[in-house]
Amino acid sequence: MTIIQNEATKAKQAEALRSRFRGALLRPGESGYEEARAAWNLNAHQSPALVVMAEGASDVLEAVRLARDEGLGVGVMATGYGVAAPADGGVLVNTSRMKGVHVDPETQTARVEAGVKWADVIPVAAAHGLAGLPGSSTQVGVVGYTMGGGFGWLGRKYGFAADSVKEADVVTADGELVKVSAHENPDLFWGLKGGGGNFGIVTSLEFALYPITHVYGGNLFYPVERAREVLELYAEWNKTLSDEMMSAATFRNFPPLPMIPEPFRGRSFIAVRGCYCGGDLGEGEEVLRPVQRALGEPEIDTFAVMPAAAMDSISMDPVSPIGAYSHSEMLRDLYPGTIETLIGLAGVGSNSPLIMLELRQLGGALSSPPSKLSPMGHSGARFTMNAIGATFSSEMAPPLKAYLAHVAEAIRPHASGATYINFMDLDSATPARVKAAYSSIDWKRLVEIKDKYDPDNTFRFNRNIPPSAAASGSAT
Repeated sequence: MTIIQNEATKAKQAEALRSRFRGALLRPGESGYEEARAAWNLNAHQSPALVVMAEGASDVLEAVRLARDEGLGVGVMATGYGVAAPADGGVLVNTSRMKGVHVDPETQTARVEAGVKWADVIPVAAAHGLAGLPGSSTQVGVVGYTMGGGFGWLGRKYGFAADSVKEADVVTADGELVKVSAHENPDLFWGLKGGGGNFGIVTSLEFALYPITHVYGGNLFYPVERAREVLELYAEWNKTLSDEMMSAATFRNFPPLPMIPEPFRGRSFIAVRGCYCGGDLGEGEEVLRPVQRALGEPEIDTFAVMPAAAMDSISMDPVSPIGAYSHSEMLRDLYPGTIETLIGLAGVGSNSPLIMLELRQLGGALSSPPSKLSPMGHSGARFTMNAIGATFSSEMAPPLKAYLAHVAEAIRPHASGATYINFMDLDSATPARVKAAYSSIDWKRLVEIKDKYDPDNTFRFNRNIPPSAAASGSAT
């Protein structure tokens, strides 16, 4: 009889707990739990004690209050991109059902809820002749990407996406919903714009849009055997570019898979890619002409005037979930020795298992003034380097991770020492690398904000900025 009463009591307690939420509250073993915890990167495995499928800000509030009462950490996930620390044993707030989008053409702003992807907001903005600042994939969540200092093909002209943020609604670690802007809670506002999910959960975000309808962009694909020639030309050409042109040079190894288009399937290339967003797109063609003249006819040329809504076609990122590991660095410049190292890592004879090694140009509006929080540590680096490999089976993981360790060691003499926060996933988001993403002055200020808003490190399943108490071992 006692056992029956205890089981009945447990059932009532569970029902009372679930009644606090509009969305589902899921435990391990329950229907829907596996899907709710799954990240886009199939190598990101996490085992939260509870998953809250948030339907709105009220569910996020209740989830944080529940975690606080139980002494559990909190993680948040919208699309599952960029998992830096699994929410093992904590409360995972899945915001993917929070899909509200509102575009105001008069103020040229957008307000989005926490689960919105760029693919959700881009067509709504485009209908008014406006564009935001997405990255290389429209499947990425707007909020997480923006709070981590995301930037894309318009970055040299308009800066980090965080630079365009006007205000946000945030659930803090003490279970309160607050509004933040340059005039309300300005310290938290400063920290959110590049500090990632360390200070609270953003339930809605308002940011500026720009009157851009079309861009000139694409790729010039050359045989990988010409990598040295292409990189030497690229190293000089990018020095001449105005902020309207964002460029990159990329080694691409396309797997021999049926979903890969025939011209690329199973082949390796070195590509010069770019996006021009100036007022006269014909000028973009003139900017690219020196490359075409010096290197001759590419094997594949995808450059064209395209709708701004189609910019993700330049990057050619996969749209379906895959297993991947990566390593990123900030490069001082493309010096001759740097080029030789890169060719050794991804060129002919390297036996590289990477599907991509990209060098993305910085500068312009991405060179943040000291007053702004920079997710690149106010680095003087001229390029980011991002090396990515895919694992289509578990057996592919160990050799890929070993090769990425080789990449890290080989490129170290050419790296600036700073890191970029949004390119850190899984075990690459070590405490030392997270700290290296910020200047010493910014780091000190970020820790002070953490001490004020999350002294117990409730929001720790992320690219973590620990509170001061963590140094003395007294943080949760």
